[in-house]
Amino acid sequence: MKEYELSFYEFLTEQSLKYGDMTALVCGDTAVSYNKLRELVTSGAARLISEGMKPGDRAALWGFNSLEWLIAFYSVTAAGGCAVLLNYGISAGEAGLFAKSVGAEWLLYGNNRALLSQPEAPLKAAAAAGISDDRIIKLSDLMIGDDYNFNAELRPVDARSSQVIIFTTGTTAHPKAVCLSAYSILNDAFGAYEILKNGLGNTLCIALPLFHSYGLLVCHVFLGCGKRVVLTPYVKPEAISELIGSGEIDDIASVGAIYAMMTRLPQFDSKVKGRLNLCIVGGGFTTPTEMMRLERAFGGARILCGYGQTECSPVISVAAPDDSLELRAVSVGHILPGVDVRVWREGTGFAAHGDIGEIVIKGYCTMNGYFGSSRSAMPFDKDGWLHTGDIGRMIDGDMLQLTGRLKDIIVRCGENISPVEVEQALMTVEGVREAKVLGVPHPIWGESAEACIVTEKILSRQEEEAFSAYVISELRKKLSSYKVPSHIFIFEQFPLSDNGKLDVGTLRAALTGRLPAVSTVSDGFDLGKTMLYSTAEMRRLIGRKDE
Repeated sequence: MKEYELSFYEFLTEQSLKYGDMTALVCGDTAVSYNKLRELVTSGAARLISEGMKPGDRAALWGFNSLEWLIAFYSVTAAGGCAVLLNYGISAGEAGLFAKSVGAEWLLYGNNRALLSQPEAPLKAAAAAGISDDRIIKLSDLMIGDDYNFNAELRPVDARSSQVIIFTTGTTAHPKAVCLSAYSILNDAFGAYEILKNGLGNTLCIALPLFHSYGLLVCHVFLGCGKRVVLTPYVKPEAISELIGSGEIDDIASVGAIYAMMTRLPQFDSKVKGRLNLCIVGGGFTTPTEMMRLERAFGGARILCGYGQTECSPVISVAAPDDSLELRAVSVGHILPGVDVRVWREGTGFAAHGDIGEIVIKGYCTMNGYFGSSRSAMPFDKDGWLHTGDIGRMIDGDMLQLTGRLKDIIVRCGENISPVEVEQALMTVEGVREAKVLGVPHPIWGESAEACIVTEKILSRQEEEAFSAYVISELRKKLSSYKVPSHIFIFEQFPLSDNGKLDVGTLRAALTGRLPAVSTVSDGFDLGKTMLYSTAEMRRLIGRKDE
């Protein structure tokens, strides 16, 4: 694949020349053409320069999805700045801490969750970040078009410079600040387009936050080929289904949890089923069983799974529209053209095709680095390979299959358990709709494997106990004994983060809170009660029993 050395503003200029007055973006009742988009960005960048933005200045963007947000993003980068993308669901204090952690000098804000209850939220966030009041700008103030005339010339921008900072959304307390370039994001979008192009419709609904790398990427996939992009302010299944019901959406990009939640809505059959062309899925693993269930439920739409990491701009692979359901169900698609993906096995080197190991990446999509970190603190090895921490293998030529994460492996009594393997087994049990397996500290075994599930229908307490026993009995037929979870915890629904992904931290907290209440007896011990004892206390109890 040809690689392009384009800044975001150069990209907009090319698209404006190609597609002119065709509609580029829609949000609510407002739409802008490719020409108008470039005009608004030119004016917004000129304003930022006239107010003092210098090359390399970092500007925090904090707001719900909107035309204003995207125009501000392009304006900051066209002015030579770096856009720092903040989660629209965080508090003012958190926004300030994130902005301060990367030395942001500007705050551009729109409607966000904190602002809905605290009118002074932007001021609080700016104060916490050390940003002066004259550098706080409302996003809508950059939507000025040709009503203003600023005498500021836009500067040339190096396409490979860090123009975007996105915070990872892992379960750690301190997300890393990933530095990306227009070169990495745009080429990643062009690479994804090469795989998707034969099946794309004319209009894409982005049911994802733009502050997330996945949302930003698919936006550029469609803008890069002259399509129409529809933005949703919030990632809510009800609002998305109403939008699909309008009949103006061909394709949608979201996460698996949102698709699953839509199928449970009363209006799903009338508003959604049979109305879509492509459903692009990212942000987590989808089991083959759940994939097939979803594709049947959506009635004719093809579900395409993708795989990526923020550190890779983020897409590494995506399924093609003409791939068979069988291949789409067991893989995360084709490696993007021009990206080198291999499987690494510690101690032996690169693995053969079909062998399992850690996925490592080289190519145009990889990040510039983590803000403020040395090269040695980043996931690159001495040969420049980015180590993803994900475990997988190559199948059927250039297709990638994921099998788990290195950090998620549960070590129970010295035995390694892959949560993904157990989750896939759970999803084959009749009556299980969703599954997540987590490892928790155990004073005897080191870790125990605990299963959280969502059932097809709401159960009574008595029914839950019987169903949990049934699930355990079914798993014993499918898995080695040491892989069978210690307990089954039933939830009405799993908690989701603002980007629509499973909120593992909240789920883990709920699981931990429920563990002391269980009382499953094994080998003469009350395993539920062992969670209440320290390791020293358990050793003392064991000593007494052995006596």
